[in-house]
Amino acid sequence: MRRHEGDGTDGQDERPGPDEGGRRRGVRVAQVVAVIAVILLIIFAIANSRQVDVNFLFFTARARVVTVIVLSAVLGFAIGYYVGRPGRADRKLLRDFRQRRS
Repeated sequence: MRRHEGDGTDGQDERPGPDEGGRRRGVRVAQVVAVIAVILLIIFAIANSRQVDVNFLFFTARARVVTVIVLSAVLGFAIGYYVGRPGRADRKLLRDFRQRRS
């Protein structure tokens, strides 16, 4: 809620509102869960540092388990990010909706 000049307030808002980007300030539960997941992933990767054979479709390679775990996590994040991202038409609808709201 924004206060306007002459409305009887000193311009201060009692509740924390959105910052300039339209998002609320502070740490969200999802951010805390993500940080915990990354920490657990790092601990798990460090605890499993021996070398193993990794079978790909056409060849076999020898790699440390840490490398396999981290590479799998990065690929999983990248795939999840792009699959969960709205398409071009959806982004246009969101942009138009936000402009109408403003």
